[in-house]
Amino acid sequence: MELKRILARDSRSANEKAIQLYGNDVLIISSQRLDNQIELIVATEVDPAVSPAAHSPLQSSMASSASKGQQPFVPFSQMLDEVNTRQDLDVSDDGLTQHHEKWPSPSPAPSASPVTSGARLSSGHESQRSLEIVDMLRQEMASLRKEFALSRQMQPWQDGLRLSPVIQPLFQAMNEAGIPAALKALLTDSIQSLDSMGEALAVMQDLLVTSLDRPAFDLQPRLAHALCGPSGAGKTSMVGRLAHAAAQKEGAEKQAMVSFADHRPGAWAQMQLLASQSGVDCYRVADAAMLGTLLEDLQGRTVWIDTCGADFSAQAEILQLQCPQVLRHAVLPVDATVTSVQKILQNPSADWSSLMLSKVDEAAHPWALVKGLTENSLPVSWMAGDSRIAVQAQPFDARSWSNWH
Repeated sequence: MELKRILARDSRSANEKAIQLYGNDVLIISSQRLDNQIELIVATEVDPAVSPAAHSPLQSSMASSASKGQQPFVPFSQMLDEVNTRQDLDVSDDGLTQHHEKWPSPSPAPSASPVTSGARLSSGHESQRSLEIVDMLRQEMASLRKEFALSRQMQPWQDGLRLSPVIQPLFQAMNEAGIPAALKALLTDSIQSLDSMGEALAVMQDLLVTSLDRPAFDLQPRLAHALCGPSGAGKTSMVGRLAHAAAQKEGAEKQAMVSFADHRPGAWAQMQLLASQSGVDCYRVADAAMLGTLLEDLQGRTVWIDTCGADFSAQAEILQLQCPQVLRHAVLPVDATVTSVQKILQNPSADWSSLMLSKVDEAAHPWALVKGLTENSLPVSWMAGDSRIAVQAQPFDARSWSNWH
């Protein structure tokens, strides 16, 4: 992929020039005014074919690393090409990205020592995480293309708007904030007949609150709750925060924290540290069978289960099939990407008990999540900002959250 710069007298001319030069699927990265012109930065596909001689140093290095028993370095471009050849990506009419996997079935691994097995698990996690990042990048690109196409289709409607001069700055602010085209059109349509900034803001807030409002959800004690979500969503901190609050209310002896199939380096140490801060017992299990046995021993306690972020949807399905007594809760940061929101809120096979929102105080552009919540009625149980587990999570309130952002 290569970035190109386009200069034109206005946005319409810049868009037309980009389409003329690079086709209808061109992806616009940024747009800004520069010296009375519009500067457009676009991303274009380039031919990935490279001469064999250019690859010989890399192949020699990989062969040398493999001969020394080290895991060879795989560049990002090569991994992206590998994913592109092994997966077919389709974007349906509703924007949900679908995948058709073509991965070969894994061969059974030979027996190894515990140290080697641990290293293999860690290496396997890193490899899976790398492929997940590449896959997420491809999905984000597909979503951006779809969003750009929708914005282009709505351009004639926007040009025909007759907004009051007082409302024009608000419309420009929505453009700069990166609000999705469909949500922006809904908000703009609700204020186009108004001529007061205060009235327009109130109408927009009421519309968002009505769309985001949903019934309250309370986490029941003496049950098992598993938190699932993408890497970096704040699942471990949320587990520690909920366990700490429950320990303060009901007693630490009635709580338990479990790390489920998480082979990340340092994950278990972090779980132990959080458990020691709240005085709660913590356990570590490798698969669903061990988790089922542990839950039988922990009957009568509230169990908080932390899961790995790599391929979290598959982990949630395993828990649903093999441990149906476990309530599964999705965790998303407020500034989650479009792909993460789609995986959780637009997945018809996922049967989440609730959604938890993290990093509320860090979110700059929560619009992907806002759009997802306006199209889904999944209850939101808790929301938290501060990473310290002593700061309790707060119940979701649509009006206070809209005031925050």
